[in-house]
Amino acid sequence: MNEEKKILIISVLNHLQKRDPDWKHVKMLPKVKILYQSWAAKCIKHHKHAKFYYSRKWREGWLPVDEYMDFFKYAMQ
Repeated sequence: MNEEKKILIISVLNHLQKRDPDWKHVKMLPKVKILYQSWAAKCIKHHKHAKFYYSRKWREGWLPVDEYMDFFKYAMQ
């Protein structure tokens, strides 16, 4: 069985914390969700996937590697 390679969505927080120490505060966790939702809205606008796909992926906590890298680039802007 070939499993899809996935990365934990919240791991983007580690990279944000390295770039800016203010992201280490607990109140920044909801901001990661806001980042994810705004990235998902951009993807929905460009017809990559339907809205339910991104809400399901958030609940699961994982994204495929290529989609995670797109989210990572969006979050690090």
